[in-house]
Amino acid sequence: MLSERLGQLLESYACADSRMQDLPVYNKALNIELVGAKALETGFVAVLITPWCMNLILMPEQADKTERLAAGSKKLIGFPSGQYEFIQNELDGVSGFLSCSLFSPMSQFVDQAGAVETAEQVMLQLFKVENVALTDRQLALNAQRDENRQVQNDSDESQPGEDGKRKLPEKMSRRGFLTAGFSE
Repeated sequence: MLSERLGQLLESYACADSRMQDLPVYNKALNIELVGAKALETGFVAVLITPWCMNLILMPEQADKTERLAAGSKKLIGFPSGQYEFIQNELDGVSGFLSCSLFSPMSQFVDQAGAVETAEQVMLQLFKVENVALTDRQLALNAQRDENRQVQNDSDESQPGEDGKRKLPEKMSRRGFLTAGFSE
């Protein structure tokens, strides 16, 4: 079943190849190739090289076993090296697979060998814990959480004391300074 789905995926991209050839993002030195397919509990992960993009592909073994997301929906998927944002894809003949963009366009690759070497490194590094790095989205969420925590701490510190007088925090926020501590 898995080899059938892989064949369908490559066939769909081969059909798209003829429509992409005249676009400026098309690199004539490259071919469509699936690199480093690795079996997972529910399917496989691999790098798909095309003349116009390189994507990390996550494909369940059976299309009907996939979580049905709308085409274009985004989902964070965890690997030992971190969280990656994947997009739900639907192509003619292939449904229910996710892709994570690695390179697009492919102009930095002068030949297929260089693209394959890069794809092999992606697959190797994907499963190494020492490569963990937060995504921009995760960094933004962490910063927002820290800011909310700081606002809450500032608010807690400026509550009226036992004598009824407002106790100002030792380090006052800009908002607290401009409103003399009454905005909290």
